[in-house]
Amino acid sequence: MPKATLTTKKAVDDLPHPEKGQVPYWDDSGLTGFGVVVGTREKTYVIERRIHGKSRRITLGRVGTITLQKARKDAEQLVGEIAGGTDPVQRRRDQTAGGMTLRQAWELHQQAMKRKGNSQATFDDYQSKIDCHLSDWLDRPLVSITRAAARERHTKIGENSGTYMANGTMRVLRAIWRRARREHPELPEPPTVNVDFYAEKNRTTVITDWPAWWAGIQQIENPVRRDFYIWLAFTGCRAGETMRMEWDNVDLDARVVRYPITKTEALELPLSDFLVELLRKRNACPQTIELFGADCKWVFPSLLAKSGHLEEEKLIRSEPKLFKQRWSPHVLRHSWITAADQKVKISDAHQRALTNHKPKRTKNNDAHAGYIHPDLNDLRNSQQTMTDYLLAQINASRPAKSGKMNNVVAFERRNAAK
Repeated sequence: MPKATLTTKKAVDDLPHPEKGQVPYWDDSGLTGFGVVVGTREKTYVIERRIHGKSRRITLGRVGTITLQKARKDAEQLVGEIAGGTDPVQRRRDQTAGGMTLRQAWELHQQAMKRKGNSQATFDDYQSKIDCHLSDWLDRPLVSITRAAARERHTKIGENSGTYMANGTMRVLRAIWRRARREHPELPEPPTVNVDFYAEKNRTTVITDWPAWWAGIQQIENPVRRDFYIWLAFTGCRAGETMRMEWDNVDLDARVVRYPITKTEALELPLSDFLVELLRKRNACPQTIELFGADCKWVFPSLLAKSGHLEEEKLIRSEPKLFKQRWSPHVLRHSWITAADQKVKISDAHQRALTNHKPKRTKNNDAHAGYIHPDLNDLRNSQQTMTDYLLAQINASRPAKSGKMNNVVAFERRNAAK
């Protein structure tokens, strides 16, 4: 390796740049391990020593950014630390990791999520949990968030916001921490190791009495929310994605709705006859036009939400009393998927495409299902079959005639009168 007397600025400036790669020049004036690494454009001061049996090269700074005198002084200080048994490299890592806040770790994790192609809905879900339950920790160093603190916070969230929210928030914290730990291996394992997660049972509730459910829906006075629940029941779509539906993404002539932002990926949803008619009447609803204007961009608008669209998906006030069976918007999704699988016998590929679930992989992680791309017209046929089944269930006392039922006709007349 080339050597040079690195005691003057001129000596450093005179070191030639190679045509490619890097060339280290080591000082021969007595400061062992001190050198300048010369690249094609830049020069960098370094100190290289063996620490605990391993060769370590520590960057001191770029030539021109720090002076030669400062670089030599810093090198001498590091040599002293090494002689005293300290590993300066590890110390720097510890200082960096120890100072990383939860906010910085979250920013790092967001970059990873973007590279993996996570949807905006997933980002929003993470951000919501952080804002609601971890905001007071954002500017705290990660190392200050103890195992006991994580356990106590999990319990508090469970008591105030429910067990599913508590578990979900701790999973968010764990994911962020694990990404930070890949950057800084010296970080301890996530404090969530001390969290006793609440048991989460599979949600087996589905609508069992469709005529009763339909009768209850007809008594909801707000036509926007009434149509919102009917849409969920007849599509199996996620509530959050549906609340953000815009008319610009509705093409009634092509009989499709395009969801640009979903939990998984963009969705082009084919529509049955009933769904097309539902949207036509929703768009022409006089009450909605009077309140929101004819140019309102939201399919399901709201006067109460800052966003301008529905944000509260659950039944409100006394509405639950209208129904014999307790249910939620997600129960409607479960009901649609269960009926599609158990009653209508729609293929798994079509079920997943229509409800925007990722293709199913086998136990040996066979990616075969990922190569199945159902045709839009075939999907529309499956959608129509599901609609016909649900309409038949709603009017179970009478057989279907031309795809419409007495109760459904009453609903359409009621909407048209608004």
